[in-house]
This record gives sequence, structure tokens and C-alpha cells, in this order.
Amino acid sequence: MSDDEDPAELLDYLAERIPIAKVKHAHRNRGPITELSVEVGGRPLKIHWKKERLEVQPPVHLTAWVDLLLTRLSDAAAVDADLRRAFLRSGWALR
Repeated sequence: MSDDEDPAELLDYLAERIPIAKVKHAHRNRGPITELSVEVGGRPLKIHWKKERLEVQPPVHLTAWVDLLLTRLSDAAAVDADLRRAFLRSGWALR
């Protein structure tokens, strides 16, 4: 992400490309995505839009969180053919 990009767009981008992601929207399941969670290998990763900024769990820098997400997804895709297909179809390279 560059500095001029809206960090909230990251939620939309990830929701479109991660088939196992669970999302929550603002009010009554409408509007922009406010939370995205992914459980990979029994370990949850969550990103939440709160008070005009993104909060991630586990609590690390956003770049490190995205790297952790991609690493875990890549590891899971190595043993799950459906996830691997979706991962590759989204244009991401496996690690």
C-alpha cells in the first residue's frame, strides 16, 4: 500500500480475494466492510476498521500483519487444493 491509498480499501481487497474470510459490514450488514477475520490453521487473524484507522490482531504493524496473513494462507494452500486454486486465481504468488 502506498501512502496515498485509503487503508479501508484493504478490507475490500482482502474480502474479494480470500474465499475463507468472514466479513462484517457497518450497519445491518450494509455499507462498507468494517471487519475481516480469517482462521488459518486454527489461528485467527483479524483486521478491524475503528475510529478512522485499522486495528489488527495479533497486534503488529499493518505491513507485518499482511505478511503474516499471506504466509499463513500460503502454508494452508500447500495442503488445501481449493484454497490453493483460489489463492492463485486471485493473482497472488505462493510463498
